[in-house]
Amino acid sequence: MSLLQAIVLGAVQGITEFVPVSSSGHLVLVPEVLGWRQPGLAFDVMLHIGSLVALLIYFSGDLLDLTRGVRDGNPTQRRLLVLLAIGTIPAAVAGLALQDYFETAFEDARASAWQLIVTALILVGAEQALRFHQARTARTGAHLRKVENLNARDATVIGVAQAISILPGISRSGSTIGAGLALSMERDDSARFAFLLAIPALFGASLVEVPQLGDAALGVGAAIAGFIASLVTSYAAIAGLIRYLKTNTLYPFAAYCVVAGALYVLFF
Repeated sequence: MSLLQAIVLGAVQGITEFVPVSSSGHLVLVPEVLGWRQPGLAFDVMLHIGSLVALLIYFSGDLLDLTRGVRDGNPTQRRLLVLLAIGTIPAAVAGLALQDYFETAFEDARASAWQLIVTALILVGAEQALRFHQARTARTGAHLRKVENLNARDATVIGVAQAISILPGISRSGSTIGAGLALSMERDDSARFAFLLAIPALFGASLVEVPQLGDAALGVGAAIAGFIASLVTSYAAIAGLIRYLKTNTLYPFAAYCVVAGALYVLFF
């Protein structure tokens, strides 16, 4: 793998991991469109580690508050930790039980393109659900929910959405944020919980697959370049999306997924 390819794929990973258009799908489709060899699951893991580090940096304050709160017996922080643990279970079970299937799925670019269209449907459905909740709360004088209003059932639903997104083409952030909107959460609060939930998921996936990095056809320079590109663009995507969702919808991302998926199916 060349240095340029590593940087391009690192940037693709960083932007699309958190913008709801599916990083796994793009890491399959972009090399296919450009005529590059598929980088392999091990290199994908290296890029995901870059995204994980970006998450840890961006949410360092939240994580520090969580650690201190759990240590000091703060009920709100302890509850958040339990909810994150519950939400992590579905993806962990799916990843371990269906690991071979998911590795094969990363080789099917056409399926990834179709699954981008599924992501679009998820985003549109989530926005329609939120619209219903907004109308209901306007009638009753209630408020949309925040992270502190979630319960174990909600965490399970969002966790199942994250498990489904293991398939390349199904956006992790799109599925988890979308599940939050369907549960009557504010857009930016849904994104915050979704990104916190991604930390154990990315850490677990990286831990399982790191041993494969030694077998990857990847130079040290390319590995470092891909990692840095993923880290920098991931951080920018996290900050940008949370700011964007304070006042905007997911519809533009749904439109992009439909166009990108349809173009690949029709012309490649």
